Amino acid sequence: MDYIQVSLAEAIPEQARDYASARIGSLDRYAPERIDFAWVNLTSDKSVIHAHARLDLKWVEVQAYAEATTVTEVIDLLRERMRRQLVSMHRCVPAHN
Repeated sequence: MDYIQVSLAEAIPEQARDYASARIGSLDRYAPERIDFAWVNLTSDKSVIHAHARLDLKWVEVQAYAEATTVTEVIDLLRERMRRQLVSMHRCVPAHN
């Protein structure tokens, strides 16, 4: 993956940036095309952490949203939602002959 931007709200610990980069960055092996850009935004609202991510592929954008009570849980849930979308895209991409 060429570039990952992680935005953190003030209440989110800085180490969440590295964890999000590593977990979301590992999704490129599931993508049917190269991922050019990934954006992750982590915010919090009382006891809930919100995560939104977008992956830009050559021809499509993949987005996911998750909520959880811990940073690692929300990032892992977000990653799994995006992974499922990327895997399902393989069935939609026509074979090149």
